[in-house]
Amino acid sequence: MTELTAAQLRVFLGKGEVLGDPSRKIKGVAPPQEAGEGYLTFIFSRKWLKALPSVKASVVVLPPLEGLSSPSHATYILVDDVGDAMIKLLSIFFEPPYSRDVGVSPQAFVSPGAVLEEGAVVYPFAFVDDGAVIGRRAVVMPYVYVGKRARVGDGAVLFPSVVVYPEVEIGDGTIVHAGAVLGADGFGYMEREGRRVKIPQVGGVKVGRDVEIGANTCVDRATMGFTQIGDGTKLDNLVQVGHNARIGQNCAFAGQVGISGSVEVGDGVLMGGQAGVADHARVGNRAILTAKAGVMGEVPEGAVVTGTPAMPHTNWKKVQVFINKLPQLVERIRNLEKALEELKGGEDGHSKDS
Repeated sequence: MTELTAAQLRVFLGKGEVLGDPSRKIKGVAPPQEAGEGYLTFIFSRKWLKALPSVKASVVVLPPLEGLSSPSHATYILVDDVGDAMIKLLSIFFEPPYSRDVGVSPQAFVSPGAVLEEGAVVYPFAFVDDGAVIGRRAVVMPYVYVGKRARVGDGAVLFPSVVVYPEVEIGDGTIVHAGAVLGADGFGYMEREGRRVKIPQVGGVKVGRDVEIGANTCVDRATMGFTQIGDGTKLDNLVQVGHNARIGQNCAFAGQVGISGSVEVGDGVLMGGQAGVADHARVGNRAILTAKAGVMGEVPEGAVVTGTPAMPHTNWKKVQVFINKLPQLVERIRNLEKALEELKGGEDGHSKDS
């Protein structure tokens, strides 16, 4: 990549103040503790202020911190929103691991009944079944399976080994990472005469626009109707979404979150790693489930819950205080029981004497 100067970065951002040499050049990006000469890095908070002299990056993007002195070893770009600046500047260095200009490989299998819209890309060894639709400039990478009557939206990207079962709709601009499975049968059975009888899963999956689905995540098809993932929602790796679940818009679920069947999740919900939601439960808009929270019923809008079974986070903190005191409390109870026995023994002896 061509080297860029601090002044050019400032122009690209369209805002910010440059402190130090504006002609200082960078060739890449790195975290503060790893960045050396010729690299750009980002500082988000005051906790790095004392460590700034030890940061060896050539250019540092940071907020206008109180007590910040003019740099001698680096050039600073001061911005109010470091996160926004980082997103914009990292885009300069991002190179997608695919091309939108390779067309349809002769080594891919595309059914004569499939529809490939203008600019669609299908890599070698992908399989696009009858009635499937691949949208404009969508990318289907090697070893992807797109089933019958499935639809991949405009500009969507399916990384290698993604499986899109029949009757699955993927919205425009959505990214599905390697190994994800969309539309496998939901976990639906009934017990009849001592055996589990499978309920035919005849529904589908609808994934909204600008969704990102992590590697090896699974979204099961509905028994009837659709399992739904709302626009802008982000699912980390190894997330499980059960049949007929309805996930709202702009949610974010960390790795190993489990959503059972027929769960309803509102908009803007955050779930920490390994959080789980039992079947038919409801989670309100903008609620937060911390890591390993186990929801059995309903979480109100805007609530923060922790623990299993999940409870308001403030209550959970109080419970943890008592849990940490349990050894001392048990010892006190034992001492009280011992004292009570001694007291009773003394009373019994007094009664006999009288």
